[in-house]
Amino acid sequence: MASIIHRIKELIAGPFRKSNGVNRNIIIDYLKCLKGVFLEIGPGCAPLLEAVQHIDNDKKIIIDLPEMVGYCESLGYKCLAQDASIEKWRLDDESVDVVISNQCLEHIPNTDDFILECRRVLKEGGILVLSVPNQGALAFIFLMLLTINPPMNFVSDKFYSLGNPLSNMRMKKRNVPGHSHLRLFTTRAMNDLLKAYGFTILKNHGGSWGTWGGKYLASIFPYYGLYTTVMAKKINR
Repeated sequence: MASIIHRIKELIAGPFRKSNGVNRNIIIDYLKCLKGVFLEIGPGCAPLLEAVQHIDNDKKIIIDLPEMVGYCESLGYKCLAQDASIEKWRLDDESVDVVISNQCLEHIPNTDDFILECRRVLKEGGILVLSVPNQGALAFIFLMLLTINPPMNFVSDKFYSLGNPLSNMRMKKRNVPGHSHLRLFTTRAMNDLLKAYGFTILKNHGGSWGTWGGKYLASIFPYYGLYTTVMAKKINR
């Protein structure tokens, strides 16, 4: 009986665990149609730019914490070792065509300054692609009804998954630099934040619902997906 229950849990959890990879592939598909100089913020050792093959490495720029840029430097990208959340980026105004940030903005306390820096370095008509966990996901709403703390809602910088008995990372020590999740977004809130700073929304996607067929559902009903993945364009104000 125990093995049957385990298999059922694995069957249910499988699509949820794969959702981050599904969301990354959606972002990569967005990037394949874009050109110019690309800037990625906070990729660590898993840069999306590595999958963007139609752009030469000398047009790929990375900003990340000093202890996190080593892998991207080994790929030949231009790397700026700085804290993007508290420092002005060491880039000229209107010097890049595309800014990308995946699962980074939720760790940053100064979201206004971050979006302003995106706007400053982007050329007129430049593209911003942002993705963060979605507080409004149906799966997370259901967990909260069961008094379970959703995966995107961290209450500690030192421990993983407090308040979530379903997580196999619960109570484990967190030994990575920077903050855990500080900001909780919904797709509507992300859209409003970008509009407030002079962007127009081109696309929204929810990544996945964490279920079978979740990518399809998240494309039709993005506000309820596990992710808030937005493509926006810088416009004149």
